[in-house]
Amino acid sequence: MIIKIKLNNDTLIAVNSLLKKVYELPPSVDKRENIYKSIGYGLADKFEKKVKLIIRKASLFDQAKRTEMSLKFHESWALQEILTELKPTLENDYQKTLTQKLINILDQKTC
Repeated sequence: MIIKIKLNNDTLIAVNSLLKKVYELPPSVDKRENIYKSIGYGLADKFEKKVKLIIRKASLFDQAKRTEMSLKFHESWALQEILTELKPTLENDYQKTLTQKLINILDQKTC
């Protein structure tokens, strides 16, 4: 099952900055957390590629344009869980709001 989401540039950058923190998480013996991390590594790479592509195309400031991403069901589930866990680590309120909007969208699409 594929879930398609459309994200603006600010949301992509906010999610990318959060997903980079997956690499900084300490080792765990909890299976569920290890599953999050395993899927999160792939998601971090996927979002990093999209952000680099936007920067390379110089469309970073084009807010009207939205980037479409296709995620498998387990990726969208893990993304929602990771964003929920790591959202309090964001310092910027604007990025917290964007992240919460994406969490809400993923929650609607995965139910």
